[in-house]
Amino acid sequence: MIWGALGRTAALAAVIFVSFAVAGGTAAAQDIDIEALESTPALITADELSYDEVNGLVVASGNVEVTQAGRVVLADRVTYDVNADVVTAEGNVTLIEPGGEVVSADFVNLTGDLKEGFVRDIRVLLADNTRIAAASGTRTGGNRTAFRKGVFSPCELCREDPTRAPIWQIKANEVIHDQEAHDIIYHDAWLEFFGLPVLYTPYLRHPDPTVDRRSGFLAPTVGTSNFLGYAVGVPYFWAIDDTKDVTISPLASTEQGLNLTGEYRHLFPDGELRIAGSGTVADREERDGDVAENRFRGHIDAEGSFEIDQTWRWGFEANRTTDDTYLRAYDFNNSRTLSSEGYLEGLKGRNYAAVRGLAYQGLRESDRNNEFPIVVPLADYNFISEPGVLLSGGHYTVDANLLALSRIEGRDSRRLSVVSGYHLPYAGPIGDVYEFTAQVQADGYWTHGVVPDSSDVNPSDAPGGDTTGRIFPQVAVKWRYPWMRQDGSIKQVVEPIAQAVFAPSGSNPGEIPNEDSLDFEFDDTNIFKLNRFAGRDRVDSGTRFDYGVKWTGAFENGGSAGAFLGQSYRLTENDDVFAEGSGLEDKLSDLVGRIQLTPIETLDLLYRFRLDKDDLKAQRSEFDVKIGPPALNLNLSYFFLNNDQNIDEFGDREEVTLGLSSRLNENWSIGVQHRRDLLEDRALRSAVSLTYQDDCFLIQGVAQQTNFRDRELEKDTSVFVRVVFKYLGEVSGG
Repeated sequence: MIWGALGRTAALAAVIFVSFAVAGGTAAAQDIDIEALESTPALITADELSYDEVNGLVVASGNVEVTQAGRVVLADRVTYDVNADVVTAEGNVTLIEPGGEVVSADFVNLTGDLKEGFVRDIRVLLADNTRIAAASGTRTGGNRTAFRKGVFSPCELCREDPTRAPIWQIKANEVIHDQEAHDIIYHDAWLEFFGLPVLYTPYLRHPDPTVDRRSGFLAPTVGTSNFLGYAVGVPYFWAIDDTKDVTISPLASTEQGLNLTGEYRHLFPDGELRIAGSGTVADREERDGDVAENRFRGHIDAEGSFEIDQTWRWGFEANRTTDDTYLRAYDFNNSRTLSSEGYLEGLKGRNYAAVRGLAYQGLRESDRNNEFPIVVPLADYNFISEPGVLLSGGHYTVDANLLALSRIEGRDSRRLSVVSGYHLPYAGPIGDVYEFTAQVQADGYWTHGVVPDSSDVNPSDAPGGDTTGRIFPQVAVKWRYPWMRQDGSIKQVVEPIAQAVFAPSGSNPGEIPNEDSLDFEFDDTNIFKLNRFAGRDRVDSGTRFDYGVKWTGAFENGGSAGAFLGQSYRLTENDDVFAEGSGLEDKLSDLVGRIQLTPIETLDLLYRFRLDKDDLKAQRSEFDVKIGPPALNLNLSYFFLNNDQNIDEFGDREEVTLGLSSRLNENWSIGVQHRRDLLEDRALRSAVSLTYQDDCFLIQGVAQQTNFRDRELEKDTSVFVRVVFKYLGEVSGG
């Protein structure tokens, strides 16, 4: 009889917590197996333990401690009335949960079946320091708990004065925890900041912490802009089941009417799918400046990825919009080019295979989408053999590519390309390192509408079909000789590098169109690559010699430094491939290099450059520096490009971006950013942000001004405010 009573007393430990922790992140009462808990051995200590057989009372008094299943209950007195089947704990009642949660009360009275009960002066401290308190609580039906005069707050109390009100808290005359519906309901509730009531609601209902997802309205967003006017969005979330959900977000604005946005998500056993999009009927400014009234405008943004087996997977990404400025006008996306792709790829061991389809949509005013390429298919196969072929460490590679590129208007091309190579590394007896490479690239082209030696993708005098090809062999020997030196607290490595590449000249006939090698940049990252073009339509032909020196240093305090300087010399000029301003149009190339310095944790500097070979004048410069601790941190980025004809989109360019951030104290931080076009001496974007964040609350304000203009998009100044309450959600607008 005594031990059965003690089992019920120990079960009380679980019930106190799960029944009266209104808003904590712990398991609900129905998640605990009470019968299993009762059958678990309990350890009880007390100054006095007695059993009144006449009255049917089991009483433990004086420093009572009950331990069972990792839970500990402390009280001055615990009584079990066998006849009434009622458990009572009184006097400094404390429950300590295995997860660190602590529940305190002055008096607890529960029926033996744990379905009915009363608690007085309950106080809950969860593991994440969330605090819950109430004058009293009543449990009915085994699944409903009502609290009188309840207070909830996840904010930590002031260390200097714990009696001071937290940053925010919710006070209510009545708080009900419906454990069957997993709801928390407030009646006559106030939201208080620093003890001052700021918002009243007669009724508030939200899911309890055991609920991960539930259908319902999300926090609204409000804002204003020159294009939209005043706007408000009220999202609705529909949790279809455990693997699917839909979010519908209507946006109503005074200038553009109603815009409907939606997102569907589906999690499969072997992959995931997301489909988002929007649509509206509104005015649209055309490229010629005319305004088209009441036109459908919208977009789709979808992606999916699915595993077939351990080797293969397939997926897609779809991004399309009805017109050029829609995404930027409604603040969905600031991209200037949208890409869509479908793919099937496999990876096994050292080998990789993929088949892709690609399509693009340009959103700049100058873009002509009928001339954008449609690539179906783009197939790749990459094979690397095991080492030890012919000689120790030697291996061979095969890289095959199939491309079919077409346009609605303009030239088409089909390409089959195979690059086969043999690679042999070798380490000399004095520490010198060699790498020998011999490879052959074989390309076959079937084209239509290609004018030889012309970059025009849609020529007026386009010829018919044609076939062409090439065989391009290369042999290269690369040498490195690292020297190491310990100089006090600095470890230094000096490494001269040289490479000789032997290949025929004139291997880029004008009949081969350049579709994938337009974006070319000669810099420190590709000086030693056999083909310094990004794609296969152009090859780095001719015999050349590449050389440079690399220095790295490691400091005793964990800092580091490094530098590289390199150049290339070609036996014959190659200006038919490398345009004027590329740095490789002459026999002797420009100098490329970088300098990196991180002497201490709060200083990081990187400078990359290309210098003219004749007068060492900068042709391209990139400078990034980060200085200072979080208390005051400076980010400076500078970019300079001198008339690089290979990048028609930009031409001359000189920009600087300055960012300054400061963490004023533990909670407050401020940030300023400014991006400026130095050639035109005009600001591109300026922004300032102010943030307060602690363990339970975040508020952030951002004000920015942009000076980009594109038809209906004008120079814009905006203010955005974001407020996040821990457990309650987020409200934003601007």
